[in-house]
Amino acid sequence: MTAPNSILPQQIYIIRHGEKPADPPTPGPPFGVDKDGNQSVHSLLPRGWQRSGALAVLFAPATGPLQAGLRTPTALYSPSYGKPDKTKAHRTYQTIQGLAGRLGMPIQSPAPEGQESVLVEAILGSSGQVVLICWEHHHIPALAQAIPTIEAIPSAWPGDRFDVIWTFGLDPAAGRYSFGQVPQQLLRGDTDTVI
Repeated sequence: MTAPNSILPQQIYIIRHGEKPADPPTPGPPFGVDKDGNQSVHSLLPRGWQRSGALAVLFAPATGPLQAGLRTPTALYSPSYGKPDKTKAHRTYQTIQGLAGRLGMPIQSPAPEGQESVLVEAILGSSGQVVLICWEHHHIPALAQAIPTIEAIPSAWPGDRFDVIWTFGLDPAAGRYSFGQVPQQLLRGDTDTVI
């Protein structure tokens, strides 16, 4: 069931977490590291932490306007991994942790990976104006397909892409979202192409 248009978010963004260790994990570097610099298979690579910081500036610049087509989030979401400490130790949370700190808002984790429709239903009824979701790439298409859209959505998120924002802008007349993509272009090697 979709909420009335008056409480639907005006904008929804979906991003993939920042760069991570190889999957399956390899015995050598590069290693994921937690916020304290301790090695962790669930954490971001140093490049992923760089992306985390760059995303904070992209969505909440200290000076000047935001990049065309983007708005500052008013609600942040990442998957739940059971306990709060375990959730905070995962790369999806870590990727938007800097942005959460910059905006002074919590990261909400009401649903685990695999429960994408539950998350979307919660978001559509939340009255959040601008929602940013950081998720795991294998589950992003299911998450996106749970959002009522006008256009078709890609059926897969490539394993080598960390540098794209999927956008969903509300069409109030239709009560559905228009799908788009914005290349982040934050770090060296990011491309200007979409998925």
